[in-house]
Amino acid sequence: MARDRKTTKTRPQKRKKNRSGRPDGTEKVRANDHILINEFLFRRGETSLGAEIISFLTDHEGERYRSVELARKMGYGESRQLPGFWYVLHKLQEDGVIDKDSDRCYGWAGLEADTYEEHLIEGPHFPQPGKERYKVDQTYQGKLTTHPNGYGFVDVEGFDDDIFIGADMLGQALHLDQIEVLVTKVPETYVSRQSPHQRCEGLVVNVIERRLATVVGTLHRENRRILLKPDQRKILPEIHIPLKASKKAKAGDKVLVGDLEFLKTGGIQAKVIEILGVAGESQVEVSAIARGLGIDETFDTELLNFAENIREEITDADLDDRLDIRDKTVFTIDPVDAKDFDDALSIEPLSKGNYRIGVHIADVSHYVPEGSALDKEAHKRATSVYLVDRVIPMLPSRLSEKVCSLNPGVDRMAFSVFFNITESGEVKKSEFHKTIIHSKRRFTYEDVQQILDAGKGDYLEELQVLEGLSKTLRAQRMESGGLDFETEEVRFRLGSKGEPIEVIKKERLDSHRLIEEFMLLANRTVAAYLTSKFAENEKNPHPVIYRVHGAPQMERVTVLANFVRKIGFDLKLDRKGKESATVSAKALRELLQKVHGTNVEFLVNELVLRSMSKAVYSPTNDGHFGLGFEHYTHFTSPIRRYPDLIVHRLLFEYEGARKKRKKISPERISAITGMLGSVCQISNEREKIATEAERESIKLKQVEYMSAHLGNTYAGVITGATEYGIYVRMVDFAIEGLVHMRNLKDDYYEYDESTYSLVGKRKKRKLQIGQRLKVKVHEVDMTRRTIDLTLE
Repeated sequence: MARDRKTTKTRPQKRKKNRSGRPDGTEKVRANDHILINEFLFRRGETSLGAEIISFLTDHEGERYRSVELARKMGYGESRQLPGFWYVLHKLQEDGVIDKDSDRCYGWAGLEADTYEEHLIEGPHFPQPGKERYKVDQTYQGKLTTHPNGYGFVDVEGFDDDIFIGADMLGQALHLDQIEVLVTKVPETYVSRQSPHQRCEGLVVNVIERRLATVVGTLHRENRRILLKPDQRKILPEIHIPLKASKKAKAGDKVLVGDLEFLKTGGIQAKVIEILGVAGESQVEVSAIARGLGIDETFDTELLNFAENIREEITDADLDDRLDIRDKTVFTIDPVDAKDFDDALSIEPLSKGNYRIGVHIADVSHYVPEGSALDKEAHKRATSVYLVDRVIPMLPSRLSEKVCSLNPGVDRMAFSVFFNITESGEVKKSEFHKTIIHSKRRFTYEDVQQILDAGKGDYLEELQVLEGLSKTLRAQRMESGGLDFETEEVRFRLGSKGEPIEVIKKERLDSHRLIEEFMLLANRTVAAYLTSKFAENEKNPHPVIYRVHGAPQMERVTVLANFVRKIGFDLKLDRKGKESATVSAKALRELLQKVHGTNVEFLVNELVLRSMSKAVYSPTNDGHFGLGFEHYTHFTSPIRRYPDLIVHRLLFEYEGARKKRKKISPERISAITGMLGSVCQISNEREKIATEAERESIKLKQVEYMSAHLGNTYAGVITGATEYGIYVRMVDFAIEGLVHMRNLKDDYYEYDESTYSLVGKRKKRKLQIGQRLKVKVHEVDMTRRTIDLTLE
């Protein structure tokens, strides 16, 4: 744990005043410079010079220049040229394309977005109506995000912009710290849309809470000192490891350090907690991703012993108050590499062409008592984490893969939802039962698809009926406002050391949709029942946990609409005035239908997803925009999601009290209410971390795979164009790389914002989104996890 975790006073250095009135503290701007600027830009062209500056700085990445030095190196050192050069340079810096550090030196920012969707959607959109504005000499609390070049930004909830913190204003604050910041400058253009990156500035006056208690990185020696190079490049201070605290780790080892002590010199002294292995080894790097995000791959011995002592066999006593359906046809359908089986299906024909569908979910609550050590650990982890080469489970593997898992050929406890459903997809009746099941078959998605396509195989008739009903349910969901996304995902075939041997694009099959629709139906039914029977009980309302999804964010919808218009598609917006616009699910669905089958299908799908709010857990029912459901929760995956386990407990407790005509005490209601707040907060945080870990592990394996294919040529599709190059997705692997402006050798390209394209100045060649071309793998950077491509 960090030793000064609560509150740390910082002593920023005194700010140096720029007494010269010069744009970079070096050359003076005269009163008639606007004439020289106009004259220079007329002859040279603002866009052309901007592209030239970007190209030069990316060719000299890592180097920093004062503005006059940069102008002279690029051949614009004459006094009549400097004002125009400065004008373009400063505009690029204001727009965030290039970087200016606290020494007023310029360089390439070096943090291109990993994907074009991130570049387009995640960028700042400023200002936003209805948001608060900062005031000079006032303090605010927010989260600090630092940049590898030495400065940072503070994000304050409720404000539309962040606060820039220069390197000499950071004090001892670290990346992700919760800090108190004093605003020292609010630019005059703050109320204007003309200069969105003329930011407010401030200095850190307090570190309220340290968010980083541990750091992952690689050890190296500098003279007699042992230093840590963090994997997270945004951790700026030098980290020193005393020899006696190194656990005999060697230079080149990947380690986890903790006990961070913040020194008066500005550095950090730390202690090696865990040696992960040799840096660069495939499995070690995946472990580093997990540990760096605070994901623990191990369980305490006490918990493992508790899990080992849980009885797997089912006795006659376990049958009490359970519906025994072991004689029914029940089977699971899961990915080929699945280890835990949360859910199973059953189907029985009823009279008049109706069916009784059973959705059977592992009864984890039977084995994990509320308040037990196992329950507290599951609460803390909140979710299983699925990395490319391993699963880090929420529960010990004996529970997640054996005792609770609905494995074939063994009796298992389940919590089941039964539906009496017509051929037209109308649910006539639903009911909930604790059950005992016996899965007859473990299907993979590919198994089921093959049986459906061939028209023969195990349980063909049952699978055909389920497929038909799932298509009916899906059509109804789309009609009522649901959205259906087509995104490209990959999986890897790995070697004995975890190295990627093959990249396989995942294909979304009808068998996937079959399972998806019945899981959605179960979740929706449980949510609606808990709401109508308990949450909306006028005499004694009961707390419930929901999975909610808000409408798309206004500013992102506007970016999306502008983007698709420039590539030839239309997104209808519902205008609510000059500054405000919303979009309906119907309009988004129509857009997705228009791009279906085109070269930009997956890009637009990703952009639509990114424009939307993040689905979260909440004790308040705000509906689910993406699914088009008024009530929705998570019930179907209690082995890997803690909120599902909570929903199981709530449904069982509330139903048990209702059937016995007993009232749940106010004290118990109050306790559940408090508990749900904590569950939602922790689950949302851990889900975000798990998603980041999964994404980072995939990115690692993609870069690792392409590093073994340097010089190879592949077919690609342009997925984005920016001032610094084009993004290209290699269609065989669904892997995206960047053709940097510096690697476009056949012409001098300029960025055309009106069409999101690059245009060659001499040959007029246009590189536009959706265009197919050939690319060669030029270079990869394993540390930054980037792939550089060139055009063939």
